[in-house]
Amino acid sequence: MAENDVLYVLTTPEFFTEGPCGRVGHAIGFMAGVVASGKGLTLLSGPGAEDFMDEPETVRFRRIRRGGFWWPRLLVSVMREVPRHRVVVVRWRPILPFLLWPLLLLNRRFWFEVNSLTGLDSANPLARVLVRLSVWLTTRFFNLITVSEASMDRIRGLSKPCRTTHVMPNGFQPRWLAEFEPRSVPDVAPSLVYFGRKQPYYDWEMLYNSARQLIDEGVIAGVELFGFEEPSPDSSIKAHGEFDPGSLVRDLSAIPNPILIVHSSGSDMARATSPVKLFEYAALALPVVASCSMRRQASRLPAFRFYGAGCEQQFSSAVRDIASDYPLALQQAEESRRIALDHYTWHAVVRAWLSVAL
Repeated sequence: MAENDVLYVLTTPEFFTEGPCGRVGHAIGFMAGVVASGKGLTLLSGPGAEDFMDEPETVRFRRIRRGGFWWPRLLVSVMREVPRHRVVVVRWRPILPFLLWPLLLLNRRFWFEVNSLTGLDSANPLARVLVRLSVWLTTRFFNLITVSEASMDRIRGLSKPCRTTHVMPNGFQPRWLAEFEPRSVPDVAPSLVYFGRKQPYYDWEMLYNSARQLIDEGVIAGVELFGFEEPSPDSSIKAHGEFDPGSLVRDLSAIPNPILIVHSSGSDMARATSPVKLFEYAALALPVVASCSMRRQASRLPAFRFYGAGCEQQFSSAVRDIASDYPLALQQAEESRRIALDHYTWHAVVRAWLSVAL
């Protein structure tokens, strides 16, 4: 294994110190994928990454302590490390292309990982201009990674990339999913299940309204929400709070005939995301009802039933379709599991990028 294949730079001092969240899961998954592919990895970031890694000894750490002059100290460290690595990946922020373009003289295999175009929709017109200029500079001089085709399309709408681009969806870690066996119980109404944070780009009002009607009609038994706590709008809609992989497997195993839901809104933010849960859901070999906002990201997964974003009638019809023949839906879900395990683990998605980058 080469020692200095990939340098991964995270430019937020508190990146790992604010607890588990989507960005932390993405970073840890990316690093695990690089290591699983037999490549050497150096992480340059603030402290705390080791707390989230199963095998921290597989990564070479260069930590920048929080405190005064953090940015200058980070930039000095980046300049030292860039020439020593074959590939450099930096999580994008609008200011960074202005600061880092001279480093292309030291390493032309320089990638920006653009997860969101922060500031592009700012109320400040000067901020919007600076972000557009940053995007232009990024597309002219750097290689690009995004998490979805929609996100890449948005960048191309602002400035046509001149160098290599790659869509790397958020992968998943399959280990804990292997313990799960779906519970199919004849003549029992299914339950809708969501796990993850209560993201603002999910259509919660639509879900609650549709669920109440489906519960009243006896189509579903209720809704089970894992990952957050809030007052329940209905006794049949239960928020279970935080979970870990082991507790979620146990709880899912106790729910008869679960139907997983991805009720994204029709917003640009929703279409540009790549939720890890898409592929975790697929790997659980359970039927899934998803908003059409996720159609491009989940187009290869046959167990997904898509409905028009925000449409209660279409959402309810998709749930009824699954509930009418739940065993058939489980059979279709097995193919989704195979595809997810073959193509959407972190090892698989990072390996695909490495074949382009190295």
